[in-house]
Amino acid sequence: MKGLFWEGGLYDSSPLVEYLQGEFGDLSMERKIDIGIVDIVDGSYKDFSNGNITAGANLVHALYASVSFAGFFAPAGVFGSSYYDGSAVWDIDIFSAINQCSELGFANSDIVVDVVMTSSANLKEVEADNYKSVPMLFRYLEVSSFYNSMDGLLRAKFAYQGVDFRYVIAPTGSIPSSRYPLALSEHQIDAAVALGVQDAQDVIDRGAAESLDTLIHYYALKTRGDERMAKHTYGSFIEAKVAGEFEEYDIMEDDFMRKYTHRARKE
Repeated sequence: MKGLFWEGGLYDSSPLVEYLQGEFGDLSMERKIDIGIVDIVDGSYKDFSNGNITAGANLVHALYASVSFAGFFAPAGVFGSSYYDGSAVWDIDIFSAINQCSELGFANSDIVVDVVMTSSANLKEVEADNYKSVPMLFRYLEVSSFYNSMDGLLRAKFAYQGVDFRYVIAPTGSIPSSRYPLALSEHQIDAAVALGVQDAQDVIDRGAAESLDTLIHYYALKTRGDERMAKHTYGSFIEAKVAGEFEEYDIMEDDFMRKYTHRARKE
């Protein structure tokens, strides 16, 4: 209750600073990286990459801010202001990754993108009649995360014509949860990791093209409110589609999703 009413977040995240310092304090950047955080004072999005993250405290502070989830943790007091993770602006920032490749001189046809998502399996119908304020907030965040991440993925796909969106990996089953936010047992964490490993392998086995096309179909039907989707997670939808319960889908022919395809049609 103290965290809910008198502190900046439900949990004390200060021990995380020590962990990050121990793991990354002496690390120098050898590969391209991009970390997005949001300044809660002016609402601006700060883009930290290997170009402006040197090492040591600089990197630790950027990482600390990037995992400071609003409501759960207090904002990170770093870089002269207070920061939350970047999902307040970009739930999934594919643009920065592609732009870094373009700045190196690569044509769109030379760029390959793999995407790991965390939100698509959970958007199943729930019995919300008895939801109180906190469970209702979590449900809102669940729904918001799903649509925002898919919106970012689709906008990137059609903004960068010719880029190969190879594998899009998303949870096919419900990610373990508890009555309290971010309070998982070791068994639940192991189950979530195992689900991710299996989903990644299944996407690779099914083939690159199908991974994104199937996810787009799932998203389009959810967005439209298709009543057939009431019982489906992403995983059960894939099984039902393989079994012939759903029609073939082409986003380029979907008037409801025209906002994403407009540029592609024009070109």
